[in-house]
Amino acid sequence: MKSRFEISKKLLLVNSASSIAAKVVNVSVLLWLYRYLLLRIGAEEYSLLPVLMSVIVLLPVITSVLTSGLGRYVLAAYAQGDKRRITQITSTMFIPLVGTGLFLLVTGLFFAWHVDSILSIPAGRESDARIMMALLVVSVAIRPALAPFCVGLYVRQKFALQNLVRVIGDVFRLSLLFVLLLGVSTRVLWVVVANVVGELTSQIALLIISRRLVPALKFRVREIRWELTRELVSFGGWNFMAVIAHRLRLTAIPLILNKMATPMDVTLFNIGSLGRRQIDQWSYVAVAPLYPVVTGMHAMGAKERIQNLYLRGGRISLWATLAIAVPAMVYAREIIYLYVGNEFIYAAAIMIMTLACYPLSHGASMVWQVAHATGNIRPVGIRTLTSQLTAIGVTLYLVGVAGWGAIGPAYAGLVVGTISSVALVWPLGLKLTGVTFDTWIRKTWLPGLAPAVGGAVVWGILKDVLKPDTWSELGLCVALGGLSYGAVLLLCLAPRDRADLAQVIARVKPWIGVQKVMRRGA
Repeated sequence: MKSRFEISKKLLLVNSASSIAAKVVNVSVLLWLYRYLLLRIGAEEYSLLPVLMSVIVLLPVITSVLTSGLGRYVLAAYAQGDKRRITQITSTMFIPLVGTGLFLLVTGLFFAWHVDSILSIPAGRESDARIMMALLVVSVAIRPALAPFCVGLYVRQKFALQNLVRVIGDVFRLSLLFVLLLGVSTRVLWVVVANVVGELTSQIALLIISRRLVPALKFRVREIRWELTRELVSFGGWNFMAVIAHRLRLTAIPLILNKMATPMDVTLFNIGSLGRRQIDQWSYVAVAPLYPVVTGMHAMGAKERIQNLYLRGGRISLWATLAIAVPAMVYAREIIYLYVGNEFIYAAAIMIMTLACYPLSHGASMVWQVAHATGNIRPVGIRTLTSQLTAIGVTLYLVGVAGWGAIGPAYAGLVVGTISSVALVWPLGLKLTGVTFDTWIRKTWLPGLAPAVGGAVVWGILKDVLKPDTWSELGLCVALGGLSYGAVLLLCLAPRDRADLAQVIARVKPWIGVQKVMRRGA
């Protein structure tokens, strides 16, 4: 099988744009859903959702030891035109993944039955908690067995198609959720029911499409090669350490607040950290198409291209994330008030603290892609584990001893995140890519921060002058400050950035012209 692996800016742009569009749909649903529930049920019932979800996110991490290397090694075999090796990888990993899924199912259902003994569940909500946890466990336990057969879209870089399937799944999930919430009752239980049904439907559709894109993704007993497991598990082990460290903190914070604080603290932190969680997820979605691209570059020995991608990727990451994070910090109080009212206004301080480390962290955001492509997952895992465990320790002290409540984990994340970014992540990115610190400062960090500074000045002035207290006034302030942000950004564009922007505009212009003609004809 001749290699058909493609490295294309156009393909990358299409994949990233489709990923962002899919995320817009997902976030719109979440924002409506959280507000709808908060205004109709109490903080105690609502707290069930973040607490149980924080537990369930740990379960898929267990399987990442076996699954995280699948995409990378199947991609390498596909690029080399080796159909048989693809089948060998799939067949070999299917058996341990089925066993892992069964283990998750049994242990997860046991946990679900005794969830009220392990977690602090509000009185009268024990049955709902058991059902919600059991449904989430079943959904998670099914995924490992499907994983070897679902990497076809990743290998073929069909992220746009993958996102389309997921958007359709979101529409189905939202439709079911509307029926349950508006036609049956307003209960947090229906959120989990709709999510599980929608997720499984999308997963089955992706499985079918993946197999058609890469037919070699199949199970054959005679193609099992147990020696392959060592290579894949070694890669997956270090990736597991990095992922488990991050997920552990996401799980620990709601559990710490659940045990050592109040349901209101759980809810406040969930609302205040919503912006950070969404930006992080958006960032991952936008750059996910880069993983196979950087892997392909490394396979071809294109070190200079990886360096340029690292510098440019960090710069663009700062531009994109700070364009959202800075106005969110400036108008945090107004956003929380307009979104859920004065009762949860303390979430504004949490929002500010959870977003404040972005200027230091996102300039080196490409370190994950480079580490994945080069196979150097070990240093990333060690650094991530160190920083996340430290943050959990500080959170335990601030919540359990100092009594800071929901502010504790936000403050811990800000302090530990700032220190780890500068002391651990920055040097690692430079070491993996061979980029000098001076070059990174000049080509990534300074041009990446400049638009945020220009925008922050205008946003701050407008806040004091206009004092926005409606969504329309807030939108006007954000838009006006965005003009300043955009103006400074244009001045910071490198020649290659300008050339790519010109190409995008050239491609968009004809489409805009067609739309105008159609409107006139109508």
